[in-house]
Amino acid sequence: MENHGEHPRAGQEFPGVEDQAERAMTAVGALVLQLRREAGYSIGSLAAAAALSPGLLSQIERGQGNPSLTTLIKLSQALKVPVGRFFDTKDQGGALVRRDDRRRLEVAEDNLIYELLTPHMSGQLGMLRAQIAAGWDNEDAPFKHAGEECVTMVEGRLHVCVNGVGYDLEEGDSLTYDSSLPHWYRNSTSEDAVLIGAMTPPSF
Repeated sequence: MENHGEHPRAGQEFPGVEDQAERAMTAVGALVLQLRREAGYSIGSLAAAAALSPGLLSQIERGQGNPSLTTLIKLSQALKVPVGRFFDTKDQGGALVRRDDRRRLEVAEDNLIYELLTPHMSGQLGMLRAQIAAGWDNEDAPFKHAGEECVTMVEGRLHVCVNGVGYDLEEGDSLTYDSSLPHWYRNSTSEDAVLIGAMTPPSF
């Protein structure tokens, strides 16, 4: 029986964590392989389009390693799909999403966690909870997707740049912008930042 009320003893690990990470990376790799083939790219041509090395792309497709969010952004842009395609693909029906059932995109290399708060990304509205690690930024690979977006800071501080205009957000601040414009985040503090983002139509 699983014990949900106690922390594991020293030397023990949470059951299934490594297995979950491996399954997630295998799923991401399989999806990248599928999308590459559907788009008619070779490994070399997709790597060039995404400004990645063929070796790294080959590793990702085999489910080895843990690609950074910047890498996933570059791949999504080269493949012309939203980054949200790389979320855990559990089916979600109905209107209710329990806290423990959120679809996740966890990027261990960057210590980033994105969680989908809406049941799916196929409706009129999408909402995310994002944990942005201290010291992280994606200035070199900005987001760019159709629609309008509003982000609200829940914890910490974050610099958000939209089409060259920078905004410093603190807890409780909100920022709304045209998400088809290039936008990127920078957490220059020593603490993780948490935000809630709403997008219409859903795209990420």
